[in-house]
Amino acid sequence: MNHLTPDDIAQFDEEGYLVFEGLFDHDLNERIKADVDQLMIDRETDKRRMLMAYPELGLLTSEPSVVDRVADLMNGKKFVHHHIHARWQLPGERGAPWHQDYAQIPHTNRSHLMVHVFMYMNGLNGEVGDLLVMPGTHKKVMANDAYRQFQFEDLPGSRTIDNLAHGSIVIVHSALQHARRPKPGGGIYKRYFIDTSYCEEGILWPSYPNIAEINRVALETGCDRNGKYAFLYDTSQFFERKDYMNTLNEKNQGSLALQL
Repeated sequence: MNHLTPDDIAQFDEEGYLVFEGLFDHDLNERIKADVDQLMIDRETDKRRMLMAYPELGLLTSEPSVVDRVADLMNGKKFVHHHIHARWQLPGERGAPWHQDYAQIPHTNRSHLMVHVFMYMNGLNGEVGDLLVMPGTHKKVMANDAYRQFQFEDLPGSRTIDNLAHGSIVIVHSALQHARRPKPGGGIYKRYFIDTSYCEEGILWPSYPNIAEINRVALETGCDRNGKYAFLYDTSQFFERKDYMNTLNEKNQGSLALQL
């Protein structure tokens, strides 16, 4: 079953995240890992390809077991795919300090929902990169780096996620403060990590560069699954942030309400 229960939705609204262990079956999980392996090889040899061009990673952006759950969180409202990132991390790799990923310039409200889906193809076992989350912080409006000074520390009320089955996902409100704590390893564990993101329609969202090309490739390669999920790749829902930053920087003085 790909849908959420009322209790799931209530928990997400209150805490800002949901965990689904072992969501992907073994075969799908292995195919995705193979794509990530190829991606990392290509990066080492400077053969840069957009992630949508990798067959399993592209399809992952419209994976029904993920998208249908996101649809439940959107409560019937339309939404689009924002991005996909993928890589693996090895023992001893640096972490990611406390931050949130809600895409807004500047941060002033949370009127529309944006979610990130963290995917752990090899699960988590406490050896490489624990996931830290701070429940409830998605309800507050703050800059992406508001907690950065705390680096990877446990904070009052924070939770550590370091034990997940292969093929698990964590859906987080994009405004939730979270971190990846560096760990020294302890064996040959490789931390496969993918994140995809989705945002509610109704406003224009800041995009990564080349969003039109990314969405064109997604549709051409069948990521829409015979049209069922074509709505995810609607470029009209985004704006290119760099085109507006100079104007914003000029006007960003005092209260922005007076600049309207």
